[in-house]
Amino acid sequence: MQNILRMANENADLNSKEQKLLIFRAKCILYDISKLILFVAFFAVIHKLSCFVFAFLIFYPIRQISGGLHFKHYFSCLVFSFVYMYLVVVVLSPLTLELAVVVPILAVCAAVVYAIGPMRPPSRPALSKQEFAEHRKKAFRIVCYEAVLVVLFSDHRLASAGYWTIILHTLQLIMALIIKKGGERNA
Repeated sequence: MQNILRMANENADLNSKEQKLLIFRAKCILYDISKLILFVAFFAVIHKLSCFVFAFLIFYPIRQISGGLHFKHYFSCLVFSFVYMYLVVVVLSPLTLELAVVVPILAVCAAVVYAIGPMRPPSRPALSKQEFAEHRKKAFRIVCYEAVLVVLFSDHRLASAGYWTIILHTLQLIMALIIKKGGERNA
């Protein structure tokens, strides 16, 4: 990784902060790709690949914008991500809720995602107030768009994976906020 960075720096004159950011982003991409490969393999073996792919397509845009729980080590992130996806795909997706229950729950989820705002790890640069507001609005729009899709296709067998993904994401955002607030009180 450092050799690649050194070669890139020779052509781009990156300062130390930019080098660290480049390494951080490269590691994030590699970690995410490795987790995705492991998950695809696992859910394919248990014949739940289509449900996983659908849940992942709901999860990824929300996660990228609104953030959530963050871990210091790859393994703890992998375990949490696996448990999250296993809960959605295997445990919760067979549990279908009535549309009259799903709609208000998803509305509350959208409001919570907006209210909590992006939850970024301390290792990432802080957002400006304007960027924070834009991320917050974008996350809200994404959740609303995905909720509408889930409701419109509520009779499809994968719809429950969609709303459970949004619900679990919202719950982990709440947990991230509680952990953050607890850390601020102890700091």
